[in-house]
Parts: sequence; structure tokens; C-alpha cells
Amino acid sequence: MYYTRLLGITALTVLSGCGNDTDTISSDPQKIQKLPNFTGFSVSTTPLKKANTAQFTTHIKNGVFMRYHQHDITPPVNDSRETSDPSTTSSAFSGTNQQEQNVNEADRVKYDGNYLYIAANQYHNLTQPNESELPHYIRIMKRNNNGLIQAVKDLPTSSNEYAQQQLFLEQDTLVSISANSGWFSIFSTATIEPLSANSTAPNLNHTQFELNFADVTTPEQADISHTYSIDGQLIESRVINNQLYLVSNFRPSFSGFDLTNSQPETQLKNYQTLNDTPITHFIPTIIHSQSGDSQPLFNADECYLSDTASDTDGYDSIMTITRISLADPSQQVSLCVNTEVEGIYASETAIYTHSTHFNAEGPKSVIHKFTINEQAFEYSATGKLSGHFGQNMRNLRFSEYNNQLRVMTSEGNQFDGFEHKLRILRQQGSELVLISELPNQSHPTPIGKVNSATGIVDEDIYAVRFVDEQAYIVTFQQTDPLYVIDLKNAEAPMIKGALEIPGYSAYLHPIGDSLLLGIGQEVADITIPEQPNITQGAKVSLFDISDTTSPILLDSKVFPEAYTPAEQDYHSLSFVKTAAHQYRFTMPLERWIETGNTPQNYDWIKQNQLTLFEINSQTKKLAYIGSSHIKYEVTGPQQIPLIYGNEDRTVLHNDDIYYIHGNYIWHSLWQTPSANNGPL
Repeated sequence: MYYTRLLGITALTVLSGCGNDTDTISSDPQKIQKLPNFTGFSVSTTPLKKANTAQFTTHIKNGVFMRYHQHDITPPVNDSRETSDPSTTSSAFSGTNQQEQNVNEADRVKYDGNYLYIAANQYHNLTQPNESELPHYIRIMKRNNNGLIQAVKDLPTSSNEYAQQQLFLEQDTLVSISANSGWFSIFSTATIEPLSANSTAPNLNHTQFELNFADVTTPEQADISHTYSIDGQLIESRVINNQLYLVSNFRPSFSGFDLTNSQPETQLKNYQTLNDTPITHFIPTIIHSQSGDSQPLFNADECYLSDTASDTDGYDSIMTITRISLADPSQQVSLCVNTEVEGIYASETAIYTHSTHFNAEGPKSVIHKFTINEQAFEYSATGKLSGHFGQNMRNLRFSEYNNQLRVMTSEGNQFDGFEHKLRILRQQGSELVLISELPNQSHPTPIGKVNSATGIVDEDIYAVRFVDEQAYIVTFQQTDPLYVIDLKNAEAPMIKGALEIPGYSAYLHPIGDSLLLGIGQEVADITIPEQPNITQGAKVSLFDISDTTSPILLDSKVFPEAYTPAEQDYHSLSFVKTAAHQYRFTMPLERWIETGNTPQNYDWIKQNQLTLFEINSQTKKLAYIGSSHIKYEVTGPQQIPLIYGNEDRTVLHNDDIYYIHGNYIWHSLWQTPSANNGPL
């Protein structure tokens, strides 16, 4: 059910299935006398079936042909683990903030208590870039017993100047993933315009992402031992039980078409040419960079199609899940589906891929479940829902609990009204079956406030967080209702309580059993003409959720005219439990300050800072400690790189604060954060 490879350091072993006769469909183009009566693109929106080589070949090649050629393609969409507080135990230092325990997520900074690893870019250095060196590298910093930190090695990684570099650190293995952040289109319906003499093919860029593995048993001597390049667009990655999982999309291109005209005989000849091309041309490859050897990422007879797929439809994209052992990166297996995905959610036992497809009836979303364990991973089930999963931190709209999948979906808009639904799915055979949803007949109250003038829900969802048998949802249009959803009875979810306050939270984080932290913005309600003066800016809120029927805002802190990257990426927050009931966390801020008093000397200055907070879960108090500000002790603005706060990170170790901005560290103590030392 998946393709196993053993990739050596100096050579790759190509499996016998990759070059046999099953790799081609007919070498005689005369065997095809007419074009198939195409019924359109077919994305995997129903349970999947294992395909043989011929079925997979037909489906992918039909999709490639339809993508390039004259056909109106408007088919309908086919209708046919426990979340927990990551700060439950005390720790001397902070780690990457992630959704699920034991499901590790990539980030640009990793720390093991002694060595700190920073994904760096030489164009963000304080010195001029050295064109002879790779643009991406990893700064390895060592902390001594006094808390002082110094660089011990720069480890070059990727030559892709525009890639984003993310890291995993597992035991003595450091993994660097360099991938372009791009958009991968998804069509449930599409119209491909007729070709004319001056028509051009779709712009199908050949993309790759790169993996580097280093042994950091002795970080001062770290070196890259394995480098792989994989065709396609990386969607997401996770590490579970010392196994690296990579989810990627790949769209093959084909240059053998005659696109100078759209005559039937030309199209037939093009289809014959396509049919005569080996299937390996349309499969992504994995390249071992040290040796230069390459091989297909999977075998053509190890893929899945929708169980409604036929030989007259097709799709020209492939989603692959690749698993790589961190103990031995040459141990790899891949599983593929003739589809494409937008994102994933992962528990300790399963990976769920998701995508949304739009048609005249509205958005339809599909979820594929893949079960993972120490021996293998395999396709398990598929579910389909109306609606989509939002635009921001979609994975937080999913949660696996007691062998059920809880999902939050949305559809509509603020003009016609939103419809937000909490769905609970349970696997039955190869299907994820809907067992309940909210609102429902017994509990019809909408999720989101109803506008009294229009009678519609005009609030979108800004934050979702599942915690054990509760869900917390924030909707927003002008004010912020925080909903508490009771999921104890999975077949009858219900709204237990709600709280309405100004502004919104875009990220929610559980603190102990009775507190919830909200990160977002304070926003004035423009619908109230005589409201009190409200200072707008980044907002930290602490809620008491011990009484689920009546959540309470305990305290909040607003930073005027500031923005926090945590609204878009929860990795920018750092948490550590320092003692019983005592928590510390940090949050980066960015603001632009206008200077000058006349139009002739107006200027804008960017300010970045790290804010520090303490929470006592017993006294239920939120305390703002202070801030560490970024400042450079250099002359000349040309020497200071323009670094935005989106990738700011922090490591907390005892009372030491290591604030990472760009490639550098600003070090201070918790008691005196403003007295920092940097850049280091």
C-alpha cells in the first residue's frame, strides 16, 4: 500500500517495478483512434480505492491532457487524540509551541537546553552577503552554565534564496526543510479556454523542496550527512515517534504537445503522444544530492483514486505522504493519492489531509484519514462536509478525541450571512460518518451573533481551540463573542456559555484546567456612536472557564497600535511552567511609529519588542512583566537588515530570555527584560 525505498549514501537502489513494461501504456499511438469522451476533472472527494498502474496512468494523463487542451469541464462535485495543555509539567526551558503533545512541528528555532539552532539567511546578516556561500544556514549557539550564549558553528544548508527554512530537532538529529511558500490551486470545477494559434500552456512551474539531515551529537562538529530534493510543493510536515512525515502536492507538466492549433486531429495526436510517454515522467522524483542519483518517489501501482473515478475523467495532481526515519534517513516509504490538499491535521495515530472545492452549490470539503503506527501507515477513511476550514491556522479547527474527529466548518459571508458548524465524525469502514453537529434541532442557536437588523450571522470565526471535552470558538465582526461548547456527549454537542467583549482573539491557549489565554486585537465597535474611548492594538486576555456556563474575562493588556505575529502563527509564542500554578509566556510585537511634524520630514520607524507575562492559575492573575526591545549598536541604516516580526521567536531557560529576531539573539533576564544584550 506504499512504496518502500532504501536510499544509500553513495547510490540509490532502483526497485525493479520502476522500469518494467507497466510503466508505459501502449507504445503504438495507432491503437488510440479517437479521444475519450471526457467527463471532466475528478478530485478524490469520496472514499479511495487502490489503483493499479493502468488506472493511475489513465487518470493522471487524462488530467494533464484536459489541463492543456480545449474542453469545457464543469462537473459537479461527487456527492455520493486527545488535545491537552502543553504546559502541564514544570520545565527549565521552553520548546516549540504546538497543537498536540508528542506531535512535533517544524519551526525556525529549536533548543535542547544546551544548544540553540536558528534557521538563518545570510541576507539578514549585519555584514554584506558573501555570494560564494549558500544563502541559508543554521546558526548553532551554545549556552553555558551562567546563561551566556555564543556561536559555535554556522552550518550551510540550502542554495534556494527564496525558500523558507524550518527545523526539527529530535534527539541527536537536526533536520532542515527548505521550501518555497506558494499557492497550489485546487479545482473541483474548471473551464479550460479553447486554444488559438497564439495560446500558451498553463504556467506549471517545476518546484522542489529540500531536506538536510545532520548529526548533532557534537554540535560544534555538525555536518550534513544526507540531502534530498523532492519534486513538488511541501504542504506540511510533522515528526511522530522519531518519524518525519512530509505531505506534498505535485503537478506534472508536459512539453510534448502541439499547441499551435486546436484542430481535432492535432488534439488526437497530442493524446497519442501523451499516451506513449512513460508514466515515470508524471511521477515526482527524490534526488540524493550527495550522489546525484534519483528515483520515483513512489510506484505507479501504489496509489489511490476516488472510488468513483473512471477512464473518461482524470486529475493532474498528486498528493504524497512520505515517511522518513530520523534514525536512518535512507529508510523511506511513500503513499500517494491522485488529488491535492490544502493542509493537514495530525494526531499521534493519524494524519488527516483536507481540501475545499467550490462549485455553484457552495464549498465542499473533503478529509482523508491515514492511520500511522510504528510498522506502517495506510489510507483509512474519507469524509465529506459542506463548508470550508477558514484561512488562518486551519489545523486548529480539527481535533481527534476518543476515536472521533471534531471539525469546525464555515460557509457564507458577512453580506449574505455565515453558517458555522461544529461537526463530529466517526470512522465506519472507509467513511468518516457524521454523527452529530451544532447547531442542531435540539440546540438551534447559531454559532455567531445574529444581527438584529438583518437577521443573519455576520460574524466570521477568528479562533478555534479544542481541549478535551470542550471547544472554544471566537467569532468577530465588531465585538468578540467567546463560545464554550460542551462535547461530553459526542452525539449531542451544545453551547454551554458565551461572553461578549470588544475586539477579538485570533489564538486561544489553555492554561491549566480553568484558564484560557486569548491573543488578538482590541478593536473599537463602530456601530456604537457614543462608546467610551477605546485604545486599539494587540491584546492579551485571560479568561476564567471553570464555569463553562459563564466564562469571565479576568484581565487584559492592550499594546496601542501594535500587532502580534501570534495572530497568524502560534509558534511565535513561548510558554513554560516554572512551578505549581505558575506560568510564564512571551509574545512578540511590531508597530510602526510616525516621526516628523511636517509633510516634508514625515518618516516611519519600525519597532520590534518582546513582551513578558506571568500567570498564576491558582490566584487567576495575569501580570505584565515588561518588554525587551530590539536595538542595534551600529551606525548607518544600510547595515541594519529589514526584518519583520513574523518570524520572531523566544527561548526561555530559567530566568534567561533569548529573543531571536532575524539571525541574532538579544539576551536579558526575566527580572530586567529591558536591559538586554544584543545582537549576539
